[in-house]
Amino acid sequence: MRVPLPGVGQNLQDRYEVAVVNRMNFPSWEMLQDATFSTNDAPFRSWANGRKGIYTTNGAVLSVIARSTVDRPMPDLFCYALLADFRGYVPGYSKVLPEHKNYLSWVVLKGHTANTAGEVTLRSKDPRDTPMINFKYFDEGNDGTQEDLKAVVEGVKLVRKLADSLRKDGRIQEEEMPGASVDTPEKLTEFIKNHAWGHHAPCTCPIGLRERGGVLSGDFKVYGTEGLRVVDASVFPRAPGLFIASAVYMIGEKAAHVIIAEAKR
Repeated sequence: MRVPLPGVGQNLQDRYEVAVVNRMNFPSWEMLQDATFSTNDAPFRSWANGRKGIYTTNGAVLSVIARSTVDRPMPDLFCYALLADFRGYVPGYSKVLPEHKNYLSWVVLKGHTANTAGEVTLRSKDPRDTPMINFKYFDEGNDGTQEDLKAVVEGVKLVRKLADSLRKDGRIQEEEMPGASVDTPEKLTEFIKNHAWGHHAPCTCPIGLRERGGVLSGDFKVYGTEGLRVVDASVFPRAPGLFIASAVYMIGEKAAHVIIAEAKR
């Protein structure tokens, strides 16, 4: 170690996401009938020849932004519907898509999470070795009131309510995940603990005062070093918004201006 900065690798945060998966009572959604999710199908030709069709979308057909409780200062739930059997980013998840074209999956994303206890540390002195990453979800984290967990439970209740009319009309054959038997807050809580995932992990080299765990100054320079900046999703003290992509683009633009201005001096 050359520069002691205890904040490096700490403060790791993420969203919680979980899926509610419904199997419909028909063989395929109409818009997916010709889709094999390959370069040989009709939707791909439509995209390649005219940038039209379903492959121009991100796959979400409907989304809802909501507050998990009425007293939240800002919406903290983003729920989106996919015409797919999607249960998270498990190995081989994409291979299921062309095989199951009669599914409706609601994904519940919890933004503005309270847990900041995650960490990234070195596994060994070998720079080629993978790091140790521990998000410290739920009981392992520092969200003492479990507000995050309660919010995801409310999100699952919300998307189930949104699907009620399809269920009453007989369009939904079965809710496969978490399933009709998971019907109490206690059961939902256990389901979420066992199945939640995330993939927007920022905040491990935050801008802020060094004595408060900050790693970077406002010009993205690492404290105690020369010629070293960090410009990526790790610079945020708290995970921004519901998704982080646009904020990361902003950080890149801001850092470019800072570096150019400094070079001109």
